[in-house]
Amino acid sequence: MTIAVLTAVLFLQTLPAPGSAQWEPLGPPQPGMTNEVDPASVARSGDNASLRMRSTRAAADPEGMNVAVIAFTVDCRRRTATLDGVDLYRTDGSFGRSVPGDDPRPIGSDPMQRALYERACRPAAPAATPASPAPAPGN
Repeated sequence: MTIAVLTAVLFLQTLPAPGSAQWEPLGPPQPGMTNEVDPASVARSGDNASLRMRSTRAAADPEGMNVAVIAFTVDCRRRTATLDGVDLYRTDGSFGRSVPGDDPRPIGSDPMQRALYERACRPAAPAATPASPAPAPGN
């Protein structure tokens, strides 16, 4: 196989399968759809945070797909989100197709956008302080 073919194949499925993560609810409930975030995917680097979100629709689209695994990069200082790419899956869990990313967009007042921003940009939990050693007997 040529390098170009291998690169194209790797690009087609850049995100892990939707069932391989421990998803947590994200944002307010929406009729016919659930949105979740993979907490293990949230990674901060300076002002930027990357994460994966899964959106599952109750009804499949005309191509039989009902799950989208979406990769975002959020600029916490500028309050923008960049869609890095989307992988679409059919109701049987099989991979459908990938959709390329997009340019950064401002985080608006939409409750789902706010939930994504707040989850990506929340301050990291403080590191645990090591316990002090117990005093030696007789001290």
